[in-house]
Amino acid sequence: MNLEDKLRQLKREAESRRRNEELERTLEFLRRLEQPARKRLPAERVAKSIEEYVEGTIEKNDWGEFFLATQALPFGRPYGKLRIGDISSADLSALELFLAGARLPEMSRLVCLDTETTGLAGGTGTCAFLIGLGAPQGVQFAVRQYFLRDYPEEKAILVALAKTLEAYDGVITFNGKTFDIPLLETRYALARLKSPFTRLVHLDLLHPARRLWKLRLESCELQHLEKNILGIHREGDVDGSEIPAIYFDYLRTGDPKGLAPVFYHNTLDIVTLAALAVELARAMTETGGQRLDSPLDLFSLSRILHRAGVAERGVSTCEQALAAGLPTGVESQALRHLAAQYKRQGQHERAVAVWLELTRRETRFALEALEELAIHYEHRQRDAQTALEFTTAALARLTAEAPLRAHRERFAHRRERLQRKASRAAKPSPPPLAPK
Repeated sequence: MNLEDKLRQLKREAESRRRNEELERTLEFLRRLEQPARKRLPAERVAKSIEEYVEGTIEKNDWGEFFLATQALPFGRPYGKLRIGDISSADLSALELFLAGARLPEMSRLVCLDTETTGLAGGTGTCAFLIGLGAPQGVQFAVRQYFLRDYPEEKAILVALAKTLEAYDGVITFNGKTFDIPLLETRYALARLKSPFTRLVHLDLLHPARRLWKLRLESCELQHLEKNILGIHREGDVDGSEIPAIYFDYLRTGDPKGLAPVFYHNTLDIVTLAALAVELARAMTETGGQRLDSPLDLFSLSRILHRAGVAERGVSTCEQALAAGLPTGVESQALRHLAAQYKRQGQHERAVAVWLELTRRETRFALEALEELAIHYEHRQRDAQTALEFTTAALARLTAEAPLRAHRERFAHRRERLQRKASRAAKPSPPPLAPK
């Protein structure tokens, strides 16, 4: 068996194990739903309640009981480079450029949401056993966490969550569009309840964060951004990958002692989510570029602004990034981006200057710059000879390799046309007829 076959076999085995684990979780979920509550608690389970380890209360509604943990962080408390109070007073309207025309509610009408789940695969066998909400309240940032002590409590929690969300017009998540919200909507559908999320404006910070910081940072996971953007170093936290196993241990033994770090982890994720929204909004404002220390972040911001249709700011921010100094490879990419913006705005002379700079570099953008120069001189300057020189230079850079064959054919066709144009331009005009 060669290496490739071995890798395929290992991949199949891993996929099979994942499916089996997902199936076992689903079957356990169904078994626990079918049994009466008193029969689900074996005698060997520890006779302790979650309230002994996590601050909260047992709540009750028409659908049953559940555990609600609450805590509040005062506005004066530092949180990395921010203070908690900065969240309450923040203007997040600059983030509307990520919402495709939707309006973002005021901070008082926004809530941050994060879940801890029984797995990451999704599907009907996965449920959110801890749903955390965070929002400014009075002079504090309040966090409410709905905890599923056992599966039959899920409907009571979903009803209570929907009731709380009535006070808000928008929700902020991190990867919520792909995971948290679809998962919760599935749980509402299975419980035959109306989802509260359909009416809420949803701001998912994952993609905006990647677009702004991915070029500089190796990872844009929430905790990585927390450390590198907000300056926060967690202590006493639990790894997110261990959380489902901790919850299953609790269901099996009844001992809630190991759950305290899970609540702590969820709380930090929610507060970090709110603080990250503040940092993103500040970067998107008119003076946002002045807050960014990294030229790489400035270049990323310029691309975000261009994509959002804020052309002038996008150009000035790209110029600022180039002036601050970019790594060689990224600098060529930024020059190409800047030239394209100059061209779009009709600043052709500036675009020509940037294209000429790119032709002096051994990058993949040099060929594109030569073609742009040939087009410019042929169609705007009506200078076939100069356009021919740039086309000939482009052909000289090409090889006979198959991936470049289409380029060669295109440039060869352009050269033939320009040669004819240049020849006609160089041909002397006939002398005027002599008077009779």
